[in-house]
Amino acid sequence: MKVQYEKHTREPIPAFFYGSRQLFHVHARGEEISATLHADQKARTKIVEDQSIDWRTRDQVKKRTWAAFTLRSSKDLVPFMELVRAKYDMINQEASGKQEEQRPVAF
Repeated sequence: MKVQYEKHTREPIPAFFYGSRQLFHVHARGEEISATLHADQKARTKIVEDQSIDWRTRDQVKKRTWAAFTLRSSKDLVPFMELVRAKYDMINQEASGKQEEQRPVAF
């Protein structure tokens, strides 16, 4: 974790990384906590194609390069953590040099 600072307000923003790649960052303002995941084109493609992720979550990533979630309870974490897992897995595959297992296609 690294603490970054909002450009205009200088608000501290905890950001969570895997190596040098940011997974997500969190804003905490009073009672409201929001988490934002940024996805480059490669991550967006992987997330949008991952059928194990809820379609509403995939749709949010498909529309823009980031996905924001307001976290009010532990059940709000589920869709957000699905994205974090997908991005973590993608970065881990790149770092280890392993390709994702391809399933054979039936003809």
